[in-house]
Amino acid sequence: MQDSIAEAEACASLAIIAPRYKGFIIDQWGVLHDGGAPYPSAVACLQALRAAGKRVVLLSNSGKRAAFNQARLQAMGFTADLYDAVVTSGEACWQMLKDRQDPLIRKLGRRCVLWSRDQDERHVEGLDLELVPDASSADFLYLAGVADFATLEPFLPDLTTGAARGLPMICANPDVIAIYPGDQRGMAPGGVARHYESLGGEVFYIGKPHRPVYERCLAELPGLAAHEVLAIGDSLEHDVAGANGMGLDALLITTGVHRDAFAAGHDGALGELAARFGAMPRWLAPSFAWQAG
Repeated sequence: MQDSIAEAEACASLAIIAPRYKGFIIDQWGVLHDGGAPYPSAVACLQALRAAGKRVVLLSNSGKRAAFNQARLQAMGFTADLYDAVVTSGEACWQMLKDRQDPLIRKLGRRCVLWSRDQDERHVEGLDLELVPDASSADFLYLAGVADFATLEPFLPDLTTGAARGLPMICANPDVIAIYPGDQRGMAPGGVARHYESLGGEVFYIGKPHRPVYERCLAELPGLAAHEVLAIGDSLEHDVAGANGMGLDALLITTGVHRDAFAAGHDGALGELAARFGAMPRWLAPSFAWQAG
């Protein structure tokens, strides 16, 4: 974490600081869109970055694979020319399960309980896995997504059984809070995973703020040093902490997941959040906008 609150500087618009960087790793939900529609300045800001010759990777803790996210972005007006690559925690998770190179992944069995939004089984297409109905017959738990405004109750029987059996869990979306259209909030998969940990369960998180997903982003920005890349997000816990861990500067959008905390002013809110999450941004901005206004 950076040493003091004073090191986080207010930035009214991205145009002011963009010349300092060649590459940008940009969060999706809470920065570009609310899950249903783009924020007013988001498309124009990406267009300006591209016009300035900047390289852009869009990063999401979505448990969905990259192709699904690209299609969703396209439907919201984020065309493929606005970025170099889309990286999702779901895609990273799929690749790790496919390759079985990571020691933590290698030890997993084949039978898993899959939790996903709308019971979508595309998370495991092409993988040597067998889906089972409950934790009593599983080797591990695979938490890829939850329904909108989900509660813990439907998960509790399998979480309790899984913890008692010592089953590992893979969480392909570490986010704790989900932002829905209209700025509504709900529980994200990370909330389920944290409850599993409270029961004594072991969780492997794949996504922000953990290093593997950032390594995939930087692989899409070859030739750039850490000081040439800016990470932009709305969560200190995930976006800023992940950037800090990789030695990247971070810009925190203050109207995303921490909007209520910042409503009374930056200074006190940032100090409390930085102490809570052990992370500090280099810059603060009210929105993802090329010009203030």
